[in-house]
Amino acid sequence: METNARAAERGFLRRIRRVSRWQVGFLLPSAGLVVAALLHAAQWVTSWASTAAARAHGAADACSDLVDTLGIDPDAIVIDDRAPFGFTCKASADSGTAMVEHSGSTSALLMFSMAIAALSVAALLGAVLAFTATRLTGLYRSPLAEPGRERWPLCLVGVGVFVLPLMMLGQYLQWYSKSDGFGICPGSVGGNDVLGFSVTASYLPPSLTCSGDSVTDQEFSVTQYGFPFYGFLGGLILAAVGLIVLITARRRGRTG
Repeated sequence: METNARAAERGFLRRIRRVSRWQVGFLLPSAGLVVAALLHAAQWVTSWASTAAARAHGAADACSDLVDTLGIDPDAIVIDDRAPFGFTCKASADSGTAMVEHSGSTSALLMFSMAIAALSVAALLGAVLAFTATRLTGLYRSPLAEPGRERWPLCLVGVGVFVLPLMMLGQYLQWYSKSDGFGICPGSVGGNDVLGFSVTASYLPPSLTCSGDSVTDQEFSVTQYGFPFYGFLGGLILAAVGLIVLITARRRGRTG
């Protein structure tokens, strides 16, 4: 039994040693994206659980800030689900509509998942760029290689991958310039004035979304796709075309 365990351990260590640095460079960011996806799923589950617990305990406990501070009747408070961002306590007050958001731990989960996803995407793009540059350098230096066959497909992959982080940066700059809602958020919804709104940015793929509600509690959401989205799409197409041509060229080279 002990001999089998040691043999299995040695086999596992041998397989680890066979993993190249390029494989590690691609596997680690991919594992990071998986972790980010799991954290995002945990954010949804946490949001649903917090909303269900708030409704089970009642508005008197879950929305005590409205009850204690503004003196609103708990029966007049509505608990709205804002998955994956927790829940919202809403009620009609003398001056309009009172609203308090309860995000809880969903904000921390969102922050960690976005940070891990951003680092993983950056590492993955860096690995692809480094691999492309290394392959191109090898093709140019090797006197026995045929650089014409693989040079321009690798250039397409490199240019396409290089464009992706630039478009993500452009999306951040676009969000920064439009975070006040100008040019994306409507002034009224169904003839009613907008009560509040927030502008959020998505980076995969790049887009801006303005969401909020009107004075009559009518919710709205508007998504805008600008130049970063089309540039990101173009980069993906370039990388995909280069990869397909590269695979086709290598298969022809092997059969030839």
